[in-house]
Amino acid sequence: MPRHVALLLIVLAAAGCSAAPSSSASPSPIATETVDASPSVVADGSLVNLTQNPAADMQPAWSPDGTQLAFASDRDGNAEIYTMNADGSEVARLTNDPAGDGFPAWSPDGTRIAFASDRDGNAEIYVMNADGSGAGATRLTDDPNNDLAPAWSPDGARIGFDRDFDGVNFEIVVMNADGSGEIKLTDDPASDQSPAWSPDGARLAFFSDRNGNFEIYAMSADGSALARLTDDPADDVAPAWSPDGSQLAIVSTRDGNEEIYVIEADGSDAVRLTTDPADDGDPAWADGAAR
Repeated sequence: MPRHVALLLIVLAAAGCSAAPSSSASPSPIATETVDASPSVVADGSLVNLTQNPAADMQPAWSPDGTQLAFASDRDGNAEIYTMNADGSEVARLTNDPAGDGFPAWSPDGTRIAFASDRDGNAEIYVMNADGSGAGATRLTDDPNNDLAPAWSPDGARIGFDRDFDGVNFEIVVMNADGSGEIKLTDDPASDQSPAWSPDGARLAFFSDRNGNFEIYAMSADGSALARLTDDPADDVAPAWSPDGSQLAIVSTRDGNEEIYVIEADGSDAVRLTTDPADDGDPAWADGAAR
């Protein structure tokens, strides 16, 4: 569904979650986006509106220390990458290109941001300094197919992404952080999209319609041991691991429109976090230690 106007929100991930970890630490917040909606309170967690702009602000990504969010926005005419503080202050534009830039992803050490851009004709994966400084973005992929949704491995050595091989069939690909050593991890007539590394780097979650509708799957980092985590007639997409690896935040239409849910790492115990007539998407966890 097109996101005409999106607002960045903060959602307390453990809100209403009976299966949350037993730690006494504060629950880790989840950044997400919502369309044409005002902030509201759902379950026991607060929604905090971070951006108020007539343009579309989307695809939030937390910095590793939890102090900043990177996001994509077309507030200056076309999609560019921006950052802001975790409270929504000090918005800074990092890219400035006539092409579209999106899908920002911080490196684990916080020094770089990977993103997708069509500045060279089709969508490719690029990397830049996290403050936008230096000589500009470095192109990591060079393929006639579109490359999207980069995700860093926890050790910073690899980047996973999805590649559109024939216009309709996305597959999960992993490469070294310098763009070398590409390995195609999935090979299915259906689309496999939006890879997300588990915090220990051992697994990748993603969504796929290989069984008819979009569901959440996980596999080992080498592509083996594929497991289907969700099984619902609705679409489940956009998985994001909790910092301790025990849960995944996902987007699901199982209650009518796109809302944020949390499931256990094995796919059980789905808990709905947002409840709004607008669509909520692109969840991203922050490290609870930083908030």
